[in-house]
Amino acid sequence: MKKNIFFKVGILLTVLAVPAFIILFLHGFGENKFEIPVMNPASPDCKSNAVGGTHRVPPFKFTSQDRKEITEKDFEGKVYIVNFFFARCPDICPTMTSELLRAQEAFKDFPDVKMLSFSVDPAHDSVEVLKSYAEKFEVDTKFWTFVTGSKKEIYNMARCGYFISARENSSPIAVDFVHSDKVVLIDKEKRIRGYYGGTERKEIDRLITEVQILLREYK
Repeated sequence: MKKNIFFKVGILLTVLAVPAFIILFLHGFGENKFEIPVMNPASPDCKSNAVGGTHRVPPFKFTSQDRKEITEKDFEGKVYIVNFFFARCPDICPTMTSELLRAQEAFKDFPDVKMLSFSVDPAHDSVEVLKSYAEKFEVDTKFWTFVTGSKKEIYNMARCGYFISARENSSPIAVDFVHSDKVVLIDKEKRIRGYYGGTERKEIDRLITEVQILLREYK
C-alpha cells in the first residue's frame, strides 16, 4: 500500500516538474534561439547615414493627420513599423492598411511600439484627407501616425531611409503612383530589422511575431 502511495506521489511530482523544467529551459535557452537580423542596405545614389558601419534611418520632419510636426524624435526609444501608401489607392493600400490593423490590435497597448505611414501623394493627401482615411479604417492615431509633406523628401526617405520604392507613375494613362507594398521594421537604434509583404496575411503574422522577438532583445 505504501509503495503504491509513493509511486503515485512520484508520478505527481514528475508531472509537476516537467512544465517547470520546460519554462526554465526556454528562459535559459529559448530566448536566444531566434534572432532578428540587422539589415544594412546601401545605395550609391544615397548619402550614407551609417553609424558604426550600420545604416540608420536619417532624421525627418513631416506633418501628421492631426497637423502636428512629426520627427524622428517622436520615435526615440521605440520599435516602429513603416509603410508607404496613398489615400486614393484603389487596391494595394486598403488591403495593406487592413492587414496592418492586426498589428495595431496586437501592439496598441505596448508603449515601445508605434506605426508610421508616409503618403506618396502629398499633393492630394492633405492633413484632412489623412485624418479621414484614419477614421475610415478606425485607426488608433495614438499608436499609428499618417504623415504628409514634401514629395521630394518623402520619396527620398523611401529610397534612402528605408530602401524601398516610391515614385510617380511615368505612364501618361496612369493616375496612381508606384510604391512598394513592403512593410519595414525599425528597431530602437533606428536600424532596419525586416521587410514584409504588406498585403499578405502570413507576412503580417511574421511581422507580429518578429516584433515580439525584437522586444525581448530590450528586456
